[in-house]
Amino acid sequence: MKKERHSDRGRGMTFLFLGFLGIVSLAGMITPQKAFSDSENRYLQKKPEFTVKSLLDGSYGEKYEQYLSDQFPGRNGWIGLKVTSERLAFQEDVNGVYFGKDGYLIEKYDTEDVEGEQLNKNMEKLAAFTGAAEKSLGKDHVRVMLVPSASQVMTDRLPFLAAPYDQGRVTELLSERLKETGNSPEMVLPAEDCLKSFRDEALYYRTDHHWTARGAFLGYRLWAESMGLMPWTEDMFDIRTASSEFHGTVYSKLNVPWRYDSIEVWQPKEPQDYRVSFDGEPKEYDSLYFPDALKGKDKYAVYLDGNHAITKIENRSITGDQKEKKLLMIKDSYAHSFAVFAANHFGTVYMADLRYLNLNLKEWMEEQEITDVLVLYQIPGFAKEKSVSKLVYDR
Repeated sequence: MKKERHSDRGRGMTFLFLGFLGIVSLAGMITPQKAFSDSENRYLQKKPEFTVKSLLDGSYGEKYEQYLSDQFPGRNGWIGLKVTSERLAFQEDVNGVYFGKDGYLIEKYDTEDVEGEQLNKNMEKLAAFTGAAEKSLGKDHVRVMLVPSASQVMTDRLPFLAAPYDQGRVTELLSERLKETGNSPEMVLPAEDCLKSFRDEALYYRTDHHWTARGAFLGYRLWAESMGLMPWTEDMFDIRTASSEFHGTVYSKLNVPWRYDSIEVWQPKEPQDYRVSFDGEPKEYDSLYFPDALKGKDKYAVYLDGNHAITKIENRSITGDQKEKKLLMIKDSYAHSFAVFAANHFGTVYMADLRYLNLNLKEWMEEQEITDVLVLYQIPGFAKEKSVSKLVYDR
């Protein structure tokens, strides 16, 4: 009798589960596919097209699994529910995010998130590129800045038992690689030491993975000094809050109620004659800041309109020898709030995002008459970024 009741209960649970799956599947068919997630600021996986080749090489299965995850009905609500339940269970981190002190949401990185085959490939490409660029442009004209994330700098904001990966290992490994290849390890700037000296200041957003304008300003000063430039001081800018209602990329992993961040813009007190253009298009803008971005989810795009393959900044207020100087920044989005400061030292600054580019980098640099290079990435992002394979100078 007990066995029958147990069996009936098991069948009942099975039917409930199958019914739930059926409802979810039906909802998925009825609900239109979303192309873009405003909350996560990324494109979502669409239903992949089936081919025998994609099935055999495994790409179809991977894309379909991501499609099911991305297009799951009520996905954001389920994420929020999961996060809330795990917090109630006193988990140290949830969805790869630490709930830090003073309202900081800090991304967690483990060794396997950073050190791996992709990092080795990227360091090899970076060492070869910077070595070739040094020979062409000169030792004093090439710099590398790998910026640690908040978990490496704001250690006093981490939970008591948190033990994130030591990102300083990446810069150490890169310096060793440069020595092995006969290049100058001095080109790698000590961004971590610089930022840690000011860790009591708001160097990173509470809800976003980027550094703040203040953090970028400190990085800029470190770079400018290494280049023999006279860095601007804070009192040379009018600093104002552009938005006090910013929820960034880390917040989007959680979808739970949380305090807002603020975004600052730093405008030179002495007006500068800027011209900004994107991807070779003729249309020009006269500002480094794009306030329309503040109306949307990705408010960080207020800095130079977010991601583009090529961003060109001309500063026609530059005089003397620096007027003819041209800086190329090979970068991720950490460079956007940095470039607004660097633009005050060069006649022209180019930002190149390898994720959206497919060109012969050496030929392009020669055509644009590039005089200086800065490679700027966030460390965890650099470790996983496959587009670094395009960082080639000698083909």
